[in-house]
Amino acid sequence: MGANDADEGGAEETPIVVVDADPASRNLAEDLEDEFDRQVIAIDSTDFDTESSEEILNSTLVIISWDLGIRSGADLLEELRCNPRLSGKTLLVALERPTRTIVRQAMLLGADGICCKPYDADEIRERLETIEARRGSRAA
Repeated sequence: MGANDADEGGAEETPIVVVDADPASRNLAEDLEDEFDRQVIAIDSTDFDTESSEEILNSTLVIISWDLGIRSGADLLEELRCNPRLSGKTLLVALERPTRTIVRQAMLLGADGICCKPYDADEIRERLETIEARRGSRAA
């Protein structure tokens, strides 16, 4: 069982971490706890530090808003992908208005997938299933 198998039911107690500058979006993300049957930790991007955040080390899924206010979602995505302690994490980028250019940039920087804001449990599940299927076909 790989680190990302937790998303399919292996270790469902691992939290989902959402990094978002918008308080309303963070509240919506936390409201998804019941639908995922696991903790959702929504962190303000100004309070988030990849080196000291225990939440991210214990999670298997991190959702990053592309528009983080004082910090770029692109920069955070790149920082997460470059940190060896965080390898194996599934990273989704959340966009309010996805464009081909932004989606392409996010994927080139290491995003595993894209989801739209406002956060929707069904869409996130669908993205995770697509990611797992893609990983499964690569492993075969």
